Amino acid sequence: MKKIIYMCCLPLIFLFTGCKKEPVIESKAGVSLPMVTNLQLQKTAEKEVKLTWGIPSSVSDQIVQPLNVFVEVNEVISVTKTVSVFSTTLANAPTEFVYQLPDAAKTYHITVKLMGNTKVVDKNYSSQIYSLGQTVVYTK
Repeated sequence: MKKIIYMCCLPLIFLFTGCKKEPVIESKAGVSLPMVTNLQLQKTAEKEVKLTWGIPSSVSDQIVQPLNVFVEVNEVISVTKTVSVFSTTLANAPTEFVYQLPDAAKTYHITVKLMGNTKVVDKNYSSQIYSLGQTVVYTK
């Protein structure tokens, strides 16, 4: 009898504890960086592309200036898989970058993010922050 009661109550416990609605976290508290604007890709040579973007003027005064720009290149292997082939951090808030493609016949996703440091340093947290990235796709 105890087994029957236990087997009937156990699913009810899982049902009620599994259906608890939690609030969605949109972003963490504190200062954040805006995304780069107007990211564009231009093919300049057989295996060379030029990326251009704008840096928004709405950067918080709690961020150390000038900002850095993080660029990451991922090679598309299949519909669901990419492999990172290159990444770099550009200093002094540049607005363009020229990249030599490893193989011009392949497809690449190129992501650009702003990167900066907060002026207020908390020993429990990193002072380095990234913006959300914008991505362009290179295809043959």
